[in-house]
Amino acid sequence: MEWILIIIWLLIINGGLGGQYILNWMGNQPDFTGGKKIDISPGVMTWWRELSKLAWAVVAVTIEVIRGKEIKYLWPGFLSLSTIIICAFTGVIENIGFFYLPRYYSPHIYAPYVNVYLAFLPFFGKILFNAPIRKEHWFGITLVIIGLAIPHLPRFFSNSQSHAVFDSTAIIWILVINGCLLSQQVLNNKTVQTALPGVGPNALVVWREIWKMIFISTAIFIIPVIGNLLHANMPMSVDKKEFETRILAKTDEHKKDVLLNYYSLQEDEYVLRKNISENEEFAIKEIIKETEYNRFFALFEGNILPNNWLPILFVIAAV
Repeated sequence: MEWILIIIWLLIINGGLGGQYILNWMGNQPDFTGGKKIDISPGVMTWWRELSKLAWAVVAVTIEVIRGKEIKYLWPGFLSLSTIIICAFTGVIENIGFFYLPRYYSPHIYAPYVNVYLAFLPFFGKILFNAPIRKEHWFGITLVIIGLAIPHLPRFFSNSQSHAVFDSTAIIWILVINGCLLSQQVLNNKTVQTALPGVGPNALVVWREIWKMIFISTAIFIIPVIGNLLHANMPMSVDKKEFETRILAKTDEHKKDVLLNYYSLQEDEYVLRKNISENEEFAIKEIIKETEYNRFFALFEGNILPNNWLPILFVIAAV
């Protein structure tokens, strides 16, 4: 009976996670969002995701209080809160990555890679807590390896071109996500263990989501300002191939003409001309910002209230 319950819960958890991957991917595909370009950054999507999770957590805690739970049991203690803050910070970073990857890759390709950390958890348990490595662990590790291999099978058994190849940015995000998830697995246990007596999981979730909202709101407000001060969307010079593929190819003919009025080809680079006025600077930055040329600052661009709400609805549904 115990094994049956474990299997049922595993199926429910995997089904829920699979549904989140698919909904996040659909929210980043124009085919499912009215055919319009996705002009909502991963940072803004993360903001709405965390706001939705915070709302659900507040509802759950409110119900507990109405049923008679004392307010003092909502405070986890400073030690537990410190682990919550670390988890919230890594959780925001991880969620931004989870909204970046679906824009360029199908879930069946990237999902196994962002879960590689699961194969290492038993070994970290052995090192940190001297926990034994059981046969169930080896079964789980085998499933992770199989998941990594499946997207690459077409390349081995046919001449078809597989899209299971990541660019450098995607590889960095996969490593970052694995690191964040691994740290959260360890710290979540410490959060529960160090919480004051009587503090329930809903209260812990509320604190975590409050700090997530603090981190992502701060990032959305400050990072675009920093990018503007650094002229991230108005580079002084750009490699010829990079300028043509990552900027010109992503703009319409009118905007191409505007950019080429300010950038001239000199040997193997496009160089920005001197004496740019403030109005011209604004126009250049707006055009290049739309191309997401600077991939870091592009993660936090955009309005919290988007013109197209369909991607946000997918994000909320995935919560």
